Amino acid sequence: MGVSVKCSVEHVLYNSAIEYVLQAGQLIRSHLGNKGKIEQKKNAFDLVTEVDRRSEDLLRRKIHKDYPSHWILSEENCGQANAYEMFKNHDSDYGWIIDPIDGTTNFIHGIPYFAISIGVVKDGEPVIGVVFNPVTDELYTARKTFGAYLNGRPIRVGKESTLAEAVIATGFQASDFRSGSRVVQQIDQLAGRSRNIRLFGSASLDLCLLASGRITGFWHDGLNPWDTAAGILILTEAGGKATDKDGNPYRLSHDSLIASNGRIHGELIETIKL
Repeated sequence: MGVSVKCSVEHVLYNSAIEYVLQAGQLIRSHLGNKGKIEQKKNAFDLVTEVDRRSEDLLRRKIHKDYPSHWILSEENCGQANAYEMFKNHDSDYGWIIDPIDGTTNFIHGIPYFAISIGVVKDGEPVIGVVFNPVTDELYTARKTFGAYLNGRPIRVGKESTLAEAVIATGFQASDFRSGSRVVQQIDQLAGRSRNIRLFGSASLDLCLLASGRITGFWHDGLNPWDTAAGILILTEAGGKATDKDGNPYRLSHDSLIASNGRIHGELIETIKL
Protein backbone atom coordinates (compact mmCIF):
# COMPACT_ATOMS: atom_id res chain seq x y z
CA MET A 1 0.00 0.00 0.00
CA GLY A 2 1.42 3.38 -0.96
CA VAL A 3 1.93 6.07 1.65
CA SER A 4 -0.74 8.37 0.21
CA VAL A 5 -3.30 5.54 0.12
CA LYS A 6 -2.45 4.56 3.70
CA CYS A 7 -2.83 8.17 4.84
CA SER A 8 -6.20 8.34 3.08
CA VAL A 9 -7.35 5.15 4.84
CA GLU A 10 -6.25 6.45 8.23
CA HIS A 11 -7.87 9.82 7.60
CA VAL A 12 -11.19 7.99 7.13
CA LEU A 13 -10.58 5.94 10.30
CA TYR A 14 -9.72 9.12 12.18
CA ASN A 15 -13.02 10.75 11.22
CA SER A 16 -14.90 7.56 12.11
CA ALA A 17 -13.28 7.40 15.57
CA ILE A 18 -14.32 11.00 16.23
CA GLU A 19 -17.88 10.28 15.07
CA TYR A 20 -18.09 7.22 17.33
CA VAL A 21 -16.87 8.92 20.52
CA LEU A 22 -19.23 11.84 20.00
CA GLN A 23 -22.18 9.45 19.65
CA ALA A 24 -21.08 7.52 22.75
CA GLY A 25 -20.71 10.82 24.57
CA GLN A 26 -24.29 11.76 23.69
CA LEU A 27 -25.49 8.43 25.08
CA ILE A 28 -23.52 8.91 28.31
CA ARG A 29 -24.78 12.46 28.80
CA SER A 30 -28.35 11.19 28.52
CA HIS A 31 -27.69 8.89 31.50
CA LEU A 32 -25.88 11.29 33.82
CA GLY A 33 -28.81 11.27 36.24
CA ASN A 34 -29.63 7.59 35.77
CA LYS A 35 -26.60 5.31 35.88
CA GLY A 36 -28.58 2.08 36.13
CA LYS A 37 -27.25 -1.00 37.86
CA ILE A 38 -23.74 -0.72 39.34
CA GLU A 39 -21.69 -3.91 39.70
CA GLN A 40 -18.33 -4.84 41.18
CA LYS A 41 -15.74 -6.50 38.96
CA LYS A 42 -12.66 -7.55 40.94
CA ASN A 43 -13.52 -5.72 44.17
CA ALA A 44 -15.43 -2.75 45.63
CA PHE A 45 -12.98 -0.31 44.00
CA ASP A 46 -13.42 -1.73 40.48
CA LEU A 47 -16.90 -0.94 39.19
CA VAL A 48 -18.95 -1.17 36.02
CA THR A 49 -22.35 0.33 35.19
CA GLU A 50 -25.07 -0.38 32.66
CA VAL A 51 -23.95 2.81 30.91
CA ASP A 52 -20.42 1.43 30.45
CA ARG A 53 -21.91 -1.58 28.71
CA ARG A 54 -24.33 0.45 26.58
CA SER A 55 -21.50 2.75 25.48
CA GLU A 56 -19.33 -0.24 24.60
CA ASP A 57 -22.16 -1.94 22.70
CA LEU A 58 -22.73 1.22 20.66
CA LEU A 59 -19.03 1.50 19.78
CA ARG A 60 -18.68 -2.16 18.89
CA ARG A 61 -21.79 -2.08 16.67
CA LYS A 62 -20.50 0.95 14.77
CA ILE A 63 -17.04 -0.53 14.23
CA HIS A 64 -18.37 -3.95 13.21
CA LYS A 65 -20.76 -2.35 10.71
CA ASP A 66 -18.24 0.02 9.12
CA TYR A 67 -15.06 -2.07 9.43
CA PRO A 68 -16.05 -5.75 9.65
CA SER A 69 -12.50 -6.98 8.96
CA HIS A 70 -10.97 -5.04 11.87
CA TRP A 71 -10.47 -6.59 15.31
CA ILE A 72 -11.68 -4.96 18.54
CA LEU A 73 -10.24 -5.08 22.05
CA SER A 74 -12.47 -3.48 24.69
CA GLU A 75 -12.59 -3.33 28.46
CA GLU A 76 -15.99 -4.80 29.31
CA ASN A 77 -15.67 -7.67 26.81
CA CYS A 78 -12.17 -8.64 27.90
CA GLY A 79 -11.10 -9.56 31.41
CA GLN A 80 -7.85 -8.03 32.65
CA ALA A 81 -6.27 -11.47 32.99
CA ASN A 82 -6.26 -12.06 29.22
CA ALA A 83 -6.08 -8.48 27.90
CA TYR A 84 -2.42 -8.67 26.91
CA GLU A 85 -2.80 -12.16 25.50
CA MET A 86 -5.68 -10.96 23.33
CA PHE A 87 -3.63 -7.96 22.24
CA LYS A 88 -0.70 -10.19 21.26
CA ASN A 89 -3.06 -12.43 19.31
CA HIS A 90 -4.39 -9.43 17.38
CA ASP A 91 -1.24 -7.44 16.71
CA SER A 92 -1.51 -7.35 12.91
CA ASP A 93 -3.48 -5.16 10.52
CA TYR A 94 -5.93 -2.55 11.90
CA GLY A 95 -7.58 -2.93 15.28
CA TRP A 96 -9.66 -0.80 17.62
CA ILE A 97 -8.91 -0.59 21.34
CA ILE A 98 -11.75 1.05 23.25
CA ASP A 99 -12.67 2.07 26.77
CA PRO A 100 -16.38 3.00 26.87
CA ILE A 101 -15.99 5.00 30.11
CA ASP A 102 -12.49 5.54 31.46
CA GLY A 103 -13.10 6.83 34.97
CA THR A 104 -16.23 4.88 35.92
CA THR A 105 -15.90 5.72 39.63
CA ASN A 106 -15.88 9.43 38.77
CA PHE A 107 -18.92 8.91 36.53
CA ILE A 108 -20.80 7.12 39.32
CA HIS A 109 -20.06 9.90 41.81
CA GLY A 110 -20.88 12.75 39.42
CA ILE A 111 -17.28 13.94 39.12
CA PRO A 112 -16.90 15.40 35.60
CA TYR A 113 -13.60 13.68 34.83
CA PHE A 114 -14.18 10.61 32.68
CA ALA A 115 -13.90 9.89 28.98
CA ILE A 116 -14.55 7.63 26.04
CA SER A 117 -11.21 6.48 24.63
CA ILE A 118 -10.59 4.98 21.18
CA GLY A 119 -7.18 3.99 19.89
CA VAL A 120 -6.75 2.58 16.41
CA VAL A 121 -3.60 0.48 16.00
CA LYS A 122 -1.82 -0.85 12.91
CA ASP A 123 0.43 -3.86 13.40
CA GLY A 124 0.31 -3.28 17.15
CA GLU A 125 1.27 0.43 17.07
CA PRO A 126 -1.18 3.31 17.72
CA VAL A 127 -1.90 5.37 14.61
CA ILE A 128 -5.07 7.19 15.76
CA GLY A 129 -6.08 8.36 19.22
CA VAL A 130 -9.35 10.01 20.26
CA VAL A 131 -10.36 10.83 23.85
CA PHE A 132 -13.60 12.67 24.63
CA ASN A 133 -14.90 14.04 27.92
CA PRO A 134 -18.67 14.28 27.33
CA VAL A 135 -19.24 16.64 30.27
CA THR A 136 -16.65 19.30 29.41
CA ASP A 137 -16.89 18.71 25.62
CA GLU A 138 -13.11 18.43 25.41
CA LEU A 139 -12.13 16.33 22.41
CA TYR A 140 -8.47 15.29 22.17
CA THR A 141 -7.35 13.81 18.85
CA ALA A 142 -4.19 12.66 17.12
CA ARG A 143 -3.01 10.90 13.96
CA LYS A 144 0.50 9.52 13.78
CA THR A 145 2.86 12.17 12.33
CA PHE A 146 0.00 14.70 12.05
CA GLY A 147 0.16 16.22 15.55
CA ALA A 148 -2.21 16.37 18.52
CA TYR A 149 -5.24 18.60 19.00
CA LEU A 150 -7.76 19.75 21.58
CA ASN A 151 -11.05 20.73 19.94
CA GLY A 152 -9.15 21.29 16.70
CA ARG A 153 -6.38 23.44 18.19
CA PRO A 154 -2.78 22.12 18.25
CA ILE A 155 -1.43 21.18 21.68
CA ARG A 156 2.10 20.70 23.03
CA VAL A 157 3.55 19.45 26.29
CA GLY A 158 4.75 21.95 28.90
CA LYS A 159 8.25 23.39 29.15
CA GLU A 160 9.03 22.65 32.80
CA SER A 161 12.63 21.49 33.08
CA THR A 162 12.82 20.29 36.69
CA LEU A 163 10.71 18.12 38.95
CA ALA A 164 10.41 21.03 41.38
CA GLU A 165 8.36 22.91 38.74
CA ALA A 166 6.22 19.92 37.84
CA VAL A 167 2.70 18.81 38.76
CA ILE A 168 2.63 15.01 38.53
CA ALA A 169 -0.39 12.72 38.31
CA THR A 170 -0.80 9.07 39.18
CA GLY A 171 -3.50 6.54 40.01
CA PHE A 172 -4.15 3.33 41.90
CA GLN A 173 -4.79 -0.09 40.49
CA ALA A 174 -7.99 -1.42 42.05
CA SER A 175 -5.92 -4.08 43.83
CA ASP A 176 -3.33 -1.55 45.03
CA PHE A 177 -5.58 0.93 46.86
CA ARG A 178 -4.26 0.29 50.35
CA SER A 179 -1.99 1.74 53.00
CA GLY A 180 1.71 1.22 52.34
CA SER A 181 1.27 0.13 48.71
CA ARG A 182 3.90 0.84 46.06
CA VAL A 183 2.02 3.91 44.83
CA VAL A 184 1.77 5.31 48.36
CA GLN A 185 5.53 4.88 48.76
CA GLN A 186 6.17 6.57 45.41
CA ILE A 187 3.95 9.50 46.37
CA ASP A 188 6.00 9.81 49.55
CA GLN A 189 9.17 9.89 47.44
CA LEU A 190 7.76 12.75 45.36
CA ALA A 191 6.31 14.74 48.25
CA GLY A 192 8.29 17.94 48.65
CA ARG A 193 10.29 17.29 45.47
CA SER A 194 7.60 18.08 42.88
CA ARG A 195 5.32 21.11 42.85
CA ASN A 196 2.36 18.85 43.68
CA ILE A 197 0.70 15.51 42.96
CA ARG A 198 -2.78 14.83 41.60
CA LEU A 199 -4.93 11.70 41.45
CA PHE A 200 -7.68 12.38 38.91
CA GLY A 201 -9.00 8.89 38.20
CA SER A 202 -8.85 8.55 34.39
CA ALA A 203 -5.57 7.51 32.78
CA SER A 204 -6.60 8.47 29.24
CA LEU A 205 -7.49 12.00 30.34
CA ASP A 206 -4.36 12.25 32.50
CA LEU A 207 -2.27 11.58 29.38
CA CYS A 208 -4.23 14.27 27.55
CA LEU A 209 -3.64 16.76 30.37
CA LEU A 210 0.04 15.99 30.01
CA ALA A 211 -0.13 16.39 26.24
CA SER A 212 -1.74 19.83 26.60
CA GLY A 213 0.79 21.10 29.15
CA ARG A 214 -1.56 21.19 32.14
CA ILE A 215 0.53 18.67 34.07
CA THR A 216 4.15 17.66 33.52
CA GLY A 217 4.34 13.96 34.36
CA PHE A 218 2.29 10.82 34.96
CA TRP A 219 3.05 7.34 36.18
CA HIS A 220 0.91 4.28 36.69
CA ASP A 221 1.33 0.52 37.04
CA GLY A 222 -1.11 -2.15 35.93
CA LEU A 223 -2.71 -0.30 33.03
CA ASN A 224 -4.38 -2.18 30.19
CA PRO A 225 -4.14 -1.42 26.45
CA TRP A 226 -7.54 0.33 26.47
CA ASP A 227 -6.27 2.76 29.14
CA THR A 228 -3.39 4.01 27.01
CA ALA A 229 -3.87 3.20 23.29
CA ALA A 230 -5.36 6.62 22.49
CA GLY A 231 -3.66 8.78 25.12
CA ILE A 232 -0.13 7.58 24.36
CA LEU A 233 -0.39 8.65 20.73
CA ILE A 234 -1.88 12.01 21.70
CA LEU A 235 0.99 12.52 24.16
CA THR A 236 3.79 11.58 21.79
CA GLU A 237 2.30 13.62 18.95
CA ALA A 238 2.29 16.58 21.37
CA GLY A 239 6.02 16.14 21.97
CA GLY A 240 5.88 14.02 25.12
CA LYS A 241 7.78 10.92 26.15
CA ALA A 242 6.52 7.54 27.38
CA THR A 243 8.57 4.62 28.73
CA ASP A 244 8.22 1.70 31.08
CA LYS A 245 9.66 1.95 34.61
CA ASP A 246 13.12 1.01 33.31
CA GLY A 247 13.19 3.70 30.63
CA ASN A 248 12.44 1.45 27.65
CA PRO A 249 10.10 2.91 25.00
CA TYR A 250 6.53 2.25 26.09
CA ARG A 251 4.48 -0.37 24.28
CA LEU A 252 0.86 -1.34 24.80
CA SER A 253 2.00 -4.70 26.17
CA HIS A 254 3.90 -3.08 29.06
CA ASP A 255 2.39 -3.09 32.56
CA SER A 256 4.18 0.04 33.79
CA LEU A 257 4.09 3.54 32.35
CA ILE A 258 6.18 6.64 33.03
CA ALA A 259 5.11 9.62 30.90
CA SER A 260 6.32 13.21 30.87
CA ASN A 261 7.09 16.28 28.80
CA GLY A 262 10.50 14.67 28.18
CA ARG A 263 12.51 17.26 30.08
CA ILE A 264 11.87 15.82 33.54
CA HIS A 265 11.70 12.18 32.50
CA GLY A 266 14.96 10.91 33.95
CA GLU A 267 14.46 12.78 37.20
CA LEU A 268 10.93 11.40 37.56
CA ILE A 269 12.05 7.80 36.95
CA GLU A 270 14.86 8.08 39.49
CA THR A 271 12.65 9.71 42.12
CA ILE A 272 9.90 7.06 42.10
CA LYS A 273 12.22 4.08 41.72
CA LEU A 274 11.82 1.72 44.70
